[in-house]
Amino acid sequence: MKNPKYIFQKRKISFTKRLFEQGLNAGSYILFGIKDLGEDFTKGFIGELPDCYPGFKLMKDMFGCSSEKKFKKEIIRVNISRLKKQGLIKQTKNKKLLLTDKGKEMIIYIKDRYSILNKPWDEKIRVVVFDIPEKRRRFREWFRAELSLLMFKPLQKSTYIGKYPIPDDLYQDLIDNNLFQDIHIFTIDKADKEEKLLELLKE
Repeated sequence: MKNPKYIFQKRKISFTKRLFEQGLNAGSYILFGIKDLGEDFTKGFIGELPDCYPGFKLMKDMFGCSSEKKFKKEIIRVNISRLKKQGLIKQTKNKKLLLTDKGKEMIIYIKDRYSILNKPWDEKIRVVVFDIPEKRRRFREWFRAELSLLMFKPLQKSTYIGKYPIPDDLYQDLIDNNLFQDIHIFTIDKADKEEKLLELLKE
């Protein structure tokens, strides 16, 4: 049986990764353009994207900090329909588009991951070691995807290193999915072969 929460967790990762790597597409433009959160996202979100993620500069170039991204009406219509089916937006009787609870959760997730990557590095290396059983491999794949989104790199098959802290909501997801006992997270100030590790994180 498919787990709806697990499916949505994977969707959040793929949606965010595509946004970070490829820039603003019609779907993300619609999602961020809905003013439920009461802010000008073109200045607050896109305009302040950090350069550490390969796609952030591309996103700035594609969207611009003050210009409006133009999409054909048919593309907008198709993406509105898709976002409705995904449960991220809804339409009122007077045709106004609103974010659903899932849509708001998606926005919060993206902004949280962005804010982590936007902070100056504290010069500490995070090491994540996990041994998630084969019978729960889909959760193992999900966790690897989360680490990849946060720019962690594999040191060995089940050992990843990165510069950024693990988000609180990811900790909670690990607990909720009974995975926390299979994962160890370390924060270190100094490491053997540190230069080699930092070179790996630049790739």
